[in-house]
Amino acid sequence: MMWIRESTVYDWFREILESSQRIFHDNNVIHVSEVAGCLRKAFYTRRMPLKQASTLHIIMTIGNGVHSQLQEYLADKGWRSEVEVEWNFKKFRLVGHIDLYHPRENIVLEIKTISKKPASPYQSHLIQLNTYIKMINASKGYLVYITRDGYVKVFQHSLDKQLWSKAVKRAFYLWHSLDGNKPPKPEPTPLCNHCPFRWRCFQDRQRGGVGGRHG
Repeated sequence: MMWIRESTVYDWFREILESSQRIFHDNNVIHVSEVAGCLRKAFYTRRMPLKQASTLHIIMTIGNGVHSQLQEYLADKGWRSEVEVEWNFKKFRLVGHIDLYHPRENIVLEIKTISKKPASPYQSHLIQLNTYIKMINASKGYLVYITRDGYVKVFQHSLDKQLWSKAVKRAFYLWHSLDGNKPPKPEPTPLCNHCPFRWRCFQDRQRGGVGGRHG
C-alpha cells in the first residue's frame, strides 16, 4: 500500500528538478549561471550533488514553471527560448542558455522569480544578463523580476564592458578551482543562510579556506 507523506512530496519536487537541471561534470565547460552566482557554491554543486529533498526544490520548481509558461506563450510572438550561446577561451568553453531572445529586435530577456520586488537589479543577475548580451551581441536586455505574490519589476540593461571583464575573470577563477580541485574563496552574502552547502563552506573556512580533495 502506498503512503503519501510530506517527505514523499518533497522527493517528487526534487526528482522533477533533477530531471530538468543541467548538471555539469566537464571541468572544461563553465556555465554563465555558475559565473554569475557564488563560485564556491558552483564548485560544491559539482563535487557534492545534493540528494536530500528540501523546500528549495519546491521554490525552484515553481520558478521553472513560470519560465516555461512564459516561454511557451511568447514562442508565437517571435521569441526563441533557451537559446544556447558559447564563448571559447581555449582552456575552457563558457556556455549559457538565454531564457528568451527576440532575433528581429535583437534583445535578451532574463526572467527571475523572487520573494519580493527589488529596488535595483541584483549584481549576480546583472552579470548573467550582461554576459548573454555580449555573447549573442544583443542591442540590449531586460531583467524581468516576478514575485511569488504576483508583482513584476523590469530593468533595462545595455552592455557593460567592465561587467563582461568581471565575468571572464570569474570564469577563469572557477575553471582553475575545478582544475586544481580547490574551492574558490568564500563570497559571504545574506544568501549564505539559505545555501545547502553552508555547513561544508563553514568547515573549509575553519581550515583557512582550503578544502580537501573531494570525490
